[in-house]
Amino acid sequence: METKTALSAQYESATSTVPSRETAEPWLWADAPDTPLAEDAHPWSGKWLWFTPLSLLDRSWAAIRTATEDGLLGYRSKAGTLINTRTKSDDTRRPICVYTRDWHDIDDVQRVLTNLRALGIVDVLLYKTDSDTLRGHYGAGASTYIAPATKTTLVIPKRTREALEHHHAARAQARRAAAVRRKAPALKHV
Repeated sequence: METKTALSAQYESATSTVPSRETAEPWLWADAPDTPLAEDAHPWSGKWLWFTPLSLLDRSWAAIRTATEDGLLGYRSKAGTLINTRTKSDDTRRPICVYTRDWHDIDDVQRVLTNLRALGIVDVLLYKTDSDTLRGHYGAGASTYIAPATKTTLVIPKRTREALEHHHAARAQARRAAAVRRKAPALKHV
């Protein structure tokens, strides 16, 4: 049985409008087919950010929403509505975010980027972890990955490379430790 959280109910209620006409919610949401209603953030989740010009917002969101619901992008997407404003933000643009479950999974991050480019998105795209957002990291230096305009190649900043190396080294160490435990003789209880 699928249960609805307040967050999932918010997603469900907001998916029928377009960003330029939404007056009650700051975000409109779309889920991929394999996303349970009660699913909230993943511990390693992140998102591609596209700061969309207002003149393209509704049409762009329709394409992103459809691609997300068809399973071509990440597990969830959202679009900022006209009431979604932050201090010091550009009032001529709104964010559209496309989420992936694991920012360490470069193949999946790359797959989503390639599909975003195939939809015709040619602007610079930034990828940011949800943990950075929760810690309040915004602006210069907050991006985990960068996709230059029109490119499908990932630019990986130094801090991300170091974090990925640490992550992969820790996983390799855990695999080695598990292999040693499997090979160790079992102790006999007397």
